[in-house]
Amino acid sequence: MHISTYIKFPVILAVILVLGGCTKDKCTKMIQTKINIPVMMALTDYWASIKSEAPKEIILTGKIYVKDQYIFVNEPYAGIHIIDNSNPSSPQKVSFINVMGNIDIAIKGDFLYADSYADLIVFNISDPRNIRFVKRVPEATSLPANVNGLLVGWRYNRDSIVIGYTTRDTSYCDCDPDPNIQYLASAEVASSYKKQAGTGKGGSMARFTIAKDYLYTVNSWQLKTFDLSDAANPVFKSLQTFNAFIETIFPYGEYLFIGSQNAMFIYDITNPAVPTKRSMVTHFRACDPVVVEGNRAYVTIRSGAACAGNFNQLQVFDVSNVDQPIKLSTTEMINPHGLGIDNGKLFICEGQYGLRFMDATNATNITTAKLVTGPETYDVIPFEGQHRLLVSARDGIYQYNYSSITNPQLLSKINVKGNPY
Repeated sequence: MHISTYIKFPVILAVILVLGGCTKDKCTKMIQTKINIPVMMALTDYWASIKSEAPKEIILTGKIYVKDQYIFVNEPYAGIHIIDNSNPSSPQKVSFINVMGNIDIAIKGDFLYADSYADLIVFNISDPRNIRFVKRVPEATSLPANVNGLLVGWRYNRDSIVIGYTTRDTSYCDCDPDPNIQYLASAEVASSYKKQAGTGKGGSMARFTIAKDYLYTVNSWQLKTFDLSDAANPVFKSLQTFNAFIETIFPYGEYLFIGSQNAMFIYDITNPAVPTKRSMVTHFRACDPVVVEGNRAYVTIRSGAACAGNFNQLQVFDVSNVDQPIKLSTTEMINPHGLGIDNGKLFICEGQYGLRFMDATNATNITTAKLVTGPETYDVIPFEGQHRLLVSARDGIYQYNYSSITNPQLLSKINVKGNPY
């Protein structure tokens, strides 16, 4: 939709309003500041924009997902690129799903589930070259998205949604205090916003996952459960809340492993409609994705502006007793992001420092077989049994053959532009 169709609504944010204002004789100085003005889009235009389109260039890479011969690449807040990976040496883009506000993806059979800001969108992908919109479940999955410290995707009124902001300079008068004048602080508008047959596989950074015919989604402090018995019509079943900043979710067997900025949570899905907390393992405050193989859980924690903390580590836990996980080892990293595991072969994205291929057959002595430098890596998905690794990086989508983890071979690269992190 062209910007001319948006409605610009001048709302001043984070400015102190004085009832009655400053009088000229009380003005001591002028304060220079910036205000953020929401850019609005009519809800009818927003809904109409959600559709399948011809393939296009990937500008930014985000979450990745694989299903059968296809790769699904999220372009943050823009949509999903569908890539035919029948020939891993020459993957081909086949279509693009325009989904504003999209970050996460999950697939069951012929149905793809994607977030669009706070909404859950269902698509039929039986023909990846002609994807069909099926259903929108309003305000089902998350909260409005935080983009550069400002919330987008929230409903300003019944007819429009905030899709961005413009910024302009302004000034206001700093007055000498007067006890007879009342003050009203106007905060940001945003603060008032009171592995299974038929499914695909996401990376360790995923916030959507499917297990036992249920879709599980996490946002900053909630776990939501949707029944997919009728795959075209997700039905909300339950909600659990956390006193922690949740980041990722990974299914394994009868459990969900949930990463937060200060802990790993394990939830039992014996009753899949109502996950039940079994245990929690705390760690230093840091970003925290987790993957599991057998009775081992592999957790990376990293420092950074968004994560806080000063630790960059791989931690391995024995989860054979999910009620009492035991830490087996800690391995120092540089700046670990997403990770993947396949039959004792461990892959860790080290951000701007590259991609680490590791031997994890001995959980108490994990060693690096090869550090591939160059790509600024974000997340990985190993194709179990095929010795292929899909990597989301700043400058592209890479595929490696890891038959030899001491000498992995680059199979292909899909170039992109921009910085997704």
